[in-house]
Amino acid sequence: MEMYKERDVLLIGSSFKFLLGVNYWPRKLNIRMWRDWDEKAIEEDVRLMKSLGIRAVRFFIKDEDFADESADVYPYALERLRKFLDMLNENGIAGFVSLIVGHMSGKNWRIPWTRFEDLYRSDSIEKTMRFVERVVREFKDHSAIAGWILSNEISLVKKAVSREEALALLRAFSRTVKSIDRDHVVSSGDIPDSYLQETPSVRDYVDYVGPHLYLYDTDSIRHGYTYGAMLELFSNDGDIPVILEEFGFSTYQYSEENHAKFVNEVLYTALAHNASGAFIWCFSDFMHESDPPYEWRPLELGFGIVRKDGSLKPVAEVVKRFAKEVEDIEKLGIHRDFRRVPETSIIIPFYIFKDYEFVRYRDVLGFWRSIQPLLTASILLSSAGIDNTMIYEIDVEKTFKTRKLLVSPSTIVALSSTWRKLLNYVESGGNIYTSLVKGLGEFKALHEASTHLWTELMGLENTLEAGSMGVKYCGRVGVRFVRDFGIIRNGEEIEINTPIPIYTYRARSVDAEVLAVDSNGNPVLFRARRGGGCVYTMLLPVELIQAVAEYMDWGGGVQKIFRSLALETGIDIRYNASSAEVEVKAFYGQQADIVIAVNHGEDKRVIISCSKPLKNVMKIGGDASIATWSSTQVTADMPKKSGLVFYVKH
Repeated sequence: MEMYKERDVLLIGSSFKFLLGVNYWPRKLNIRMWRDWDEKAIEEDVRLMKSLGIRAVRFFIKDEDFADESADVYPYALERLRKFLDMLNENGIAGFVSLIVGHMSGKNWRIPWTRFEDLYRSDSIEKTMRFVERVVREFKDHSAIAGWILSNEISLVKKAVSREEALALLRAFSRTVKSIDRDHVVSSGDIPDSYLQETPSVRDYVDYVGPHLYLYDTDSIRHGYTYGAMLELFSNDGDIPVILEEFGFSTYQYSEENHAKFVNEVLYTALAHNASGAFIWCFSDFMHESDPPYEWRPLELGFGIVRKDGSLKPVAEVVKRFAKEVEDIEKLGIHRDFRRVPETSIIIPFYIFKDYEFVRYRDVLGFWRSIQPLLTASILLSSAGIDNTMIYEIDVEKTFKTRKLLVSPSTIVALSSTWRKLLNYVESGGNIYTSLVKGLGEFKALHEASTHLWTELMGLENTLEAGSMGVKYCGRVGVRFVRDFGIIRNGEEIEINTPIPIYTYRARSVDAEVLAVDSNGNPVLFRARRGGGCVYTMLLPVELIQAVAEYMDWGGGVQKIFRSLALETGIDIRYNASSAEVEVKAFYGQQADIVIAVNHGEDKRVIISCSKPLKNVMKIGGDASIATWSSTQVTADMPKKSGLVFYVKH
């Protein structure tokens, strides 16, 4: 199955087909698949996959069942792999092979030719590539093969001590595979916070990035939104295709009904955020509960869309319906005749994906805390109706010609060269919004300055006293607007609840306009005009505050700030939902649009307004329904965690 990347998506042949997939171990065999081969049981699984509309399977080579201490492959294992690929091919299912396993479901399994501590050593890499070469050469022409994946979460077997150590392994893998097989895609298969999933680091070696996302949150609405925001983070403004390579929950953690709603929500979210596919973990529950690692990880027995007796869980019906609907969406030409056209990008700080001396914020805060303000900024923008992407700071100039607004949320520090580039961008007609922060709880970046262009760029003077830790905000903070700003009127107040101490700057205007003040009358939001554009500086880092809050404010107060930014900067919000809990993404065509709406909240009737006259509206997918429509709006009844896809003619 020939597969390759074009711009920001993967194509099969010349067409986009959303890779609706599952991760797979057999229902009756689990991790024993290759050792205790049962051809009939596996055939039953594959036929059931086909009946549900599954298009792709990610499966795993458990190395201790495949090769010896010299990395020589067992002939019987190759024969069993060929039979499995034949089954996939007969049922029209694409196979993605994970080659180094390694880690699986709460246990690290032996890799016969190397010790875990030697994984990244040159002699170990050489043996690993000998194994990879043998398998790839044997099956590169098999019609079921779609992609080669280095590992399953190899960083959980042994985390590389440095970015370069990790990339040495990935480079060797990519070069080995591509020297044999240039018709199929390559990826790393690692956890989200590893070096092997950093888009700017790996984009020269892989054809797609495949995050594995198992997210938890006190706020169920934010939880749903976060999956889309994470896909934007890994896409790096369309730099590379993204497949949501693993996602799911066990129905021993949550009810089958809620599990189905969750998968439904994520599938429509992935489609809306340009993902090339989504692979559910996993196909089935497992029977052998006392096998390792299930003996001590009972939740791993229940991640399936099929129960251990072969009956269908409610989620299987979700998958079956989505599979049929996505065919209709593809026939309309999504990603060919219809494309997203975001006008806003969020800047990912330089230290997230590159090491700089004595800048250790990713190490100190951890990957997940470091990216929280970025994810929340994306959520706030999306919930305000503003389509957005993310771009790595060092790549930011790529967006200058196509973005009306760049957002640098809750900024600890940016490169001096970046601030200079942003000044040039604004003077040429672009706009930036930045919020600044010095500390959060026990973490404080005291020996730091967010920028050196306080006056030249922002029109401000930093007025913090020497040696100060910064202005502390904690508890309820009122932000009162002292002049009209977009849709916000002079005198209007927005309340922001700060659950833990936040430390930030104090500044006064040099030539910037004060737009809003805090409860004590201190200016917190400024606008400075520079050339053809504007710089908006916020001294209350609302994205970080909303990120650490137990529950975000979905009343629309904070969203109004971003809606006002969009209005002032000329961003087209063609489709906007009446509830911030409903995310709307549009794919634009010549005289028509494809619109995807996802309700991340509870049951509701929502109005989706359109700034362009509607001549016809037709539902083409989703478990929500269109109640009525007019020339200016669509009214939809959206159950909890539901999706709606409709086709609009203008």
